[in-house]
Amino acid sequence: MYVLVKISIFCCSKITHKLGCSCAQCLYDLSNRTGSFERYAKDEKVEVVGLVNCPGCPSEIEPMRMIYQIDNLAEFQVHAIHFTNCMNTYCTFRYEYQSLIQRNFPGIEVILGTCAPNITHVQQEIVEKDIWRN
Repeated sequence: MYVLVKISIFCCSKITHKLGCSCAQCLYDLSNRTGSFERYAKDEKVEVVGLVNCPGCPSEIEPMRMIYQIDNLAEFQVHAIHFTNCMNTYCTFRYEYQSLIQRNFPGIEVILGTCAPNITHVQQEIVEKDIWRN
């Protein structure tokens, strides 16, 4: 018998768009239980309930938009939300978002990070130079 764990992967659309990220590394590491997915035993079945784009920075959205997204995931009985490494590395609001989710959904664990970090020097420059201008 196996244990079923339902997770969601939460990413920043600005970062993934600029870097051309497909979340392939995150899904690969989930499959191989590496990175932050090491927490799941090999005999646990992990189901990805959603790949979710953050609704935007606090200056662009009302916090309720994020709550609506998480509420939808909660309906599917998500156990954990993994913020992607890109979001964990570059989002200045990650702790605020983590707190917002934990405060409103205490049964859902928020994990900062997904795959083993592999951001290239070129990607780092793109983010630092361009990501927050648009």
